[in-house]
Amino acid sequence: MPKQAIYVASTEELAGKSAITISLALKARDLGKEVGYFKPIGLGSTLSPTGEVVDEDVETMKEVLGLDYETELICPIVLGKGEFLEGFDSTEISKCNEKITSSYGKASGNMEVMLIEGPPSLWVGSFLGCPVPKLAVDFHAKILLVARARDDFVVDELLQARDYCLKWGVSPFAAVLNRVPADKIGKVEHVIRSFLENDGLNVLGVVPEDKVLSSLTVREVYETIGGKILAGKEGMDKMIQTFLVGAMTMESAVRYFRKAVDELVITGGDRTDVIFAALETGVSALILTGNLYPSVKILPRADDLNVPVILVPHDTYTTLQMIQRTVGKIKPRDKTRIETAKKLFEENVDWEQILR
Repeated sequence: MPKQAIYVASTEELAGKSAITISLALKARDLGKEVGYFKPIGLGSTLSPTGEVVDEDVETMKEVLGLDYETELICPIVLGKGEFLEGFDSTEISKCNEKITSSYGKASGNMEVMLIEGPPSLWVGSFLGCPVPKLAVDFHAKILLVARARDDFVVDELLQARDYCLKWGVSPFAAVLNRVPADKIGKVEHVIRSFLENDGLNVLGVVPEDKVLSSLTVREVYETIGGKILAGKEGMDKMIQTFLVGAMTMESAVRYFRKAVDELVITGGDRTDVIFAALETGVSALILTGNLYPSVKILPRADDLNVPVILVPHDTYTTLQMIQRTVGKIKPRDKTRIETAKKLFEENVDWEQILR
């Protein structure tokens, strides 16, 4: 068993749990500790080199930490996105806890620090009898809760999560308030933090939102929504901070486009006026919905400006919903995001107390 096991869990998806886990791992390694990683229940989000569906975060952590274990050992259970129950009969379910426990024992080995990453929420895996607090008890791990502090409801979310853990006989040792908007830092630090600590939940960090971590690249959007790249392939790594729907008049469109920074414009291929306005005001990328091809004059101009133009079959609303469900992911070779996450973590989180 490792000397220390930390279970990084969240109350909801996109709380920034993976960035905190990577930062903790790198900090512990900087201190000369042997660091291991385990994700009992993952979500299938990408394909491995051998064609298997795997959790992208697991592949990232394997490479960042240089772990030579098989992916299945580090992440023994992989669920589909939204639909997965058909793959589990009563016999399969009864074996899951044993499989997770056995895999954890092998993955933890002689590690000094073992970082365990939870699924999107504390209760994912309950149908297997393996929610986060139950596994934390099995692994003798302390739970670090990560929550996205968008508004005051984060207090209720964290206290409810704490009470849920207590039902399993374990209490989270601390929380990190993550992805805090710049205009809410003061309130989160002095008001929300006080409410939580007065109720017995220690807060060890208030981490501000960062555009490098929260922004998407055009390539990441394309990987999410699919479609066909019609032009501007050289601009696929441009950053996107703002999503705009080009359903307005050209005059209004120009005003909006000039105010926005690093914007992605979603519009129909038949809106030639809006498309040209977007190109001439420095848009990062264009998504044309409904499989409507644009005017032939547009594509050469997009190539000249290195602005990707992506054609998708979905309607505008569906396309926007798909994009909003994703977020910038840290890739193994993404040094900028990794360094940014680590710097934010070191400056805003009491990591010494976590690793104590």
